[in-house]
Amino acid sequence: MKKIVIVVIIVILLVGGYLGRHSIKSMFGMSPSSSPAQMAQSKPSTTSSAMAPSDNIYLTKKDPSKGLYLTDFQGTTLYTFDKDTKGVSNCTGACATAWPIYTSGATAEKVLPTNISVITRSDGTKQFAWKGMPLYYYSGDKKPGDITGDGVGGVWHIVKP
Repeated sequence: MKKIVIVVIIVILLVGGYLGRHSIKSMFGMSPSSSPAQMAQSKPSTTSSAMAPSDNIYLTKKDPSKGLYLTDFQGTTLYTFDKDTKGVSNCTGACATAWPIYTSGATAEKVLPTNISVITRSDGTKQFAWKGMPLYYYSGDKKPGDITGDGVGGVWHIVKP
């Protein structure tokens, strides 16, 4: 009987490990660590490989000179625009071409992490926001970890958690 209990415990631990430490850590309120694929996407010279996902909506990365900043779940940098106001995007047309909006999966119908919300743009598109400020990508960023849009025109900024 004792051998069966030990075998069952070992099987449970192996299955739990196989299903992923993400689910187990999330169950206990801890942030899971990055997958190898996510870590490979980070830019080693300017970003840390330590990323902390938050409900599959954003990660935090660290740049040696800029500090912590937010990215989407694939590691692409997120920005805010000084000409926006809380809950309102003022980036449309050519602006939205250069600064694509962060909409992937944006819906107000799911529970969102602290400081993340969904706004509705004037065209009806749903867009993620950080502390009410709409979130964007920068078309000049070519790969995850790029932060080339920070400071553009004095009005675009990486999002600081």
